Amino acid sequence: MMAPGFPSLSDSLVLLGCLLIVTESGAQTPVVTVTNSGNVDVFRTETASLSCSFVSTVPLTVHSVSWYKLNEDGTPGAPFLVYLPNTPIQENANRLTELGLTDRVRFLPDMTSITIQETAQPDTGTFRCEVDPIFPGGGVADSVDTNLTVVVLPQVAIAQLPLTAYVQEDVTLTCQSGSFPVSTYTWTRVDGATLPGGATFYEGYQLVIPRAVLSDAGEYHCVADNGYGTDTGTYLLTLHDGSCFGAGIVAGAAVGCHVAGVLLGVAVTLLGLRSRNAPKDAPHDEEYEDVRTPNRAASQDPGTGDDDYEIPMDAQVSLSQPPSGHYQELRPAVYQSLQEN
Repeated sequence: MMAPGFPSLSDSLVLLGCLLIVTESGAQTPVVTVTNSGNVDVFRTETASLSCSFVSTVPLTVHSVSWYKLNEDGTPGAPFLVYLPNTPIQENANRLTELGLTDRVRFLPDMTSITIQETAQPDTGTFRCEVDPIFPGGGVADSVDTNLTVVVLPQVAIAQLPLTAYVQEDVTLTCQSGSFPVSTYTWTRVDGATLPGGATFYEGYQLVIPRAVLSDAGEYHCVADNGYGTDTGTYLLTLHDGSCFGAGIVAGAAVGCHVAGVLLGVAVTLLGLRSRNAPKDAPHDEEYEDVRTPNRAASQDPGTGDDDYEIPMDAQVSLSQPPSGHYQELRPAVYQSLQEN
């Protein structure tokens, strides 16, 4: 007879069986939690370390660790690296090639974290570490995402140095930098003056000066800042007023314009004189005519048979007359213009 308050043998066996079932079922349902040490920022060409660790409610005899890089639409695609205990590391050559990671990614000694060597800007993105409990079975895989940013410092590129423009034109100063993350741009004048009135910014990196005036000429600073570093470029703007003798033109150009004007005036004057004094209806060189002037007195040189001609005095006087009065009026003007220059 059993002592009062103690369960019977059959009841003890049932209770023991229930305990064994609970223990067995608990061992077969591991719960895995995966964590990392946060997002990663590295400068271009540096090595990036992407951490991954996990804990399980029960020891795992077999598990897998898989690494993905998410596509632009957020889907993981195929894993590029997989680890299983006591088996060689599985590398997905096609996916590694697609991501540009061939020969640059490997597991760390803990066999969960990875490194990416010689990072480049296209490596920027979201990487996922997933741990799947295989045995004991019944568990659910867990994962953690790491955002990798490969930083490219700003390097300002100034186009068209120096820039020469004319007043009343719209002038655009362009300052670009191939940085990542994308830079913001700040424009200032080197002399400390305020930016021209009405100046606007186009997409941040362009400074547009509408209807520029001579006082807008000078040096401009462009500063690019992407949060990790800065770079500065200097832009030299030269403005001309657009006329030959304008205040904004350089001395050499002014002298050239003046000389060109004088030479053009002389050339026009000489052409006019030539056209006025050119003989009209002159016979061709191939045509000749033996016509003796009626008012000439002919005499024959004795013994020669040649005729000598005497030109009358009025013909000689007419040949020695000066050019027309129009030439006399133009000549002092030409000389005066040449003397002034």
